[in-house]
Amino acid sequence: MTAHIRSQELAAALIALGGSSGVDPGALAVASIVQTLLGIGVYVWTALALTAVFRKVGVTPWKAWVPVLNIWELFVLAGMRGWWAAVLAGGAILVGIISTVIAGLFTAAALNAGFGGDAGSAAGALAAAVIIPALIWLAFAVFVVILEVRMLRAVNRGFGLGTAYTVLGVLLFPVWASIVGWGSAQWRGTETAAAEGPFRRGTAAVADAPTPPASSSTTSSPPPAAAAPGSGPFAPPPAFPAASDAPPPPPAAAEPVSASPWAPPPPPAEPAAAPAAPQPWVSAPAAAPAAAPAAAAPVAAPTPAAVPADDLDERTVLAARRGPQASLRLPDGTTVVLASDVAVLGRNPLAPAAAPEAQPVPIDDVTRTISKTHALLRRTPEGWRITDLASTNGVFVGADESEVSGSAVVTDVFHLGDAELHLVEGE
Repeated sequence: MTAHIRSQELAAALIALGGSSGVDPGALAVASIVQTLLGIGVYVWTALALTAVFRKVGVTPWKAWVPVLNIWELFVLAGMRGWWAAVLAGGAILVGIISTVIAGLFTAAALNAGFGGDAGSAAGALAAAVIIPALIWLAFAVFVVILEVRMLRAVNRGFGLGTAYTVLGVLLFPVWASIVGWGSAQWRGTETAAAEGPFRRGTAAVADAPTPPASSSTTSSPPPAAAAPGSGPFAPPPAFPAASDAPPPPPAAAEPVSASPWAPPPPPAEPAAAPAAPQPWVSAPAAAPAAAPAAAAPVAAPTPAAVPADDLDERTVLAARRGPQASLRLPDGTTVVLASDVAVLGRNPLAPAAAPEAQPVPIDDVTRTISKTHALLRRTPEGWRITDLASTNGVFVGADESEVSGSAVVTDVFHLGDAELHLVEGE
């Protein structure tokens, strides 16, 4: 009887967990409103700080106000997959649903056990309703912390910050965003972003190098006409009586001709005095003197592999210009020679329609502030002028970094977004 009364008291206590338990409803409402206002205030604070961070790295600032999208951009900035932000958001929702269902099942089991008089089972089910959801949330929290540490470590390296800022970002993310966004830290780029760039060092020099003609090795070799008869597959036949009035050679002299599988058959020996018509492969002059038969033989044997003079002229590579050339020193320290009077600059530049002959100069941009086709550099009588090709972050010239509106003269240093380049004359 005593056990039954105690089980009824336990059940009543469990039911009373959902009731007011003597707590003022007005106080609960005030606490809920204060908690909601604090949450909104922290979110606005974090969004403002992330807006400053995104401005430094060249990301559109409004993305800092969109939930999940702002964390997505941080993962991309760290060189990781952006969909990890969606995984974290979806995982939090899924873990919340699973924890609520498990807590409800164990609470119902505790109520049933309490009404049935099994106080031990009721207490165990009630403890499981609290412990198991807590363990699920703990495992998910460990997963979130691991991802957050990897992301924040890469972003802090890009800003030149150490491990202490990674710990601060994990524990107090709004404070970390405020220090990075509103502080003096400047974005330097991450190692992952540099490794994933489309152009590597020396790409521009290789792309601009003229290709030597394919026939250079052929033109530099001695003409095959000077070789001995029958020494190759395209060896010319011996001189025939068509080129002179000399008597035909004896049959023994025709043996070198038969040694080559590509040589024509020897001429007949009987019509010695009759001059034969010129053969198709013989280009001997029509009015060759009869007194110099030996000199006509080399002329009468050109090789099919010889390159005409017109082709040689077409393959000649002309120098762009004489004298000193200008060069560009890129942000990564490499130097690109300006082989043309017009150059187009950007991450993956394409020559505009107004200057199709422009030399493309790709820039490995670790600042992520250079557009694909950013600016046009042109040599004029007054010097080099740079024109902004509707870039996202603009063009700035001079030590005072004056923004270019249209075009401006460049003498030494200029900026494409946050990337610094140097124009060097006479190197």
